[in-house]
Amino acid sequence: MNLSQLLSGRTAFLLDFDGVVTDSETYAFDTVRKLMMEHYGLRIDDGDIFMTIGMDAIGTAGALREKYGVDLPSERFLELLGTYPNYYTEYPGIKPFDGLEEFMSKVKGRGGRLAIVSSTCYDHLEAALDRMGLLKYPDAIISGDRVARRKPAPDPYLDGMRALGSSKEESIAIEDSPIGIEAAGRAGIPVVAFCGSVVVQDVSAADASISSYSEIIPLL
Repeated sequence: MNLSQLLSGRTAFLLDFDGVVTDSETYAFDTVRKLMMEHYGLRIDDGDIFMTIGMDAIGTAGALREKYGVDLPSERFLELLGTYPNYYTEYPGIKPFDGLEEFMSKVKGRGGRLAIVSSTCYDHLEAALDRMGLLKYPDAIISGDRVARRKPAPDPYLDGMRALGSSKEESIAIEDSPIGIEAAGRAGIPVVAFCGSVVVQDVSAADASISSYSEIIPLL
C-alpha cells in the first residue's frame, strides 16, 4: 500500500515526540555519553546508545547497568542527568523538524485531530511544545508518566485514540523507532515511519516511510 492509499480516510494523527517532532535524541545520546564518560570512565558504543531509544531515563539506566555491569542505580542516574541542561526546558537549540508546523496546521485546518504519544513525561512535552510554538496544535498529549504501561505496550496509542475520540480506521501513527512502531501496531493502527532524524532506526515494520513532512503534506 502506498502512502496516499494509507492516508485515505485517516483524520486522526498520533505522533511520537522524540525523533518525530524534534531531533532531541541526538542531544540525549550526547548527554548520556558525557555522563558515562565523566562519572564512570566508560565510552558507550553507538549500538548500546541506540538500544535505549524509546526508553525513559529509568529504562536507560537499567539497560546500561546490565550491559556494562556498572553500579548505576536509577535514582543516581536521574540525579546526574539533572546536572546537564534539559533539552525540553533549557536547551536553546530546540526546534521542530522542517515542515512539521505546516503539516499540523493543515491537519487541523481540515478538521483533523492530533495527539502527541510519547514516553517522555508530560511536563517536558508541554514545555517543549510551548517553546517551539506548537502547543496550540495537539488535541491531546499522552505521556509516559500518565499511562498504565509504556511502549511497546499498546496502551499509549489506545489512550491517544480515546482522547481524540477516534476509531482505528480513522487513526494513523507517525513513529521513528521499533518500540513505537510495535506499540502502534499492537493498538491496531497503521504506522508511517519518519526517517528525517539524524538517528535513522530500523523502521522495516512500518507500513510506509517518509524522510520529510513535505512528502505527506500534499496528500492530506
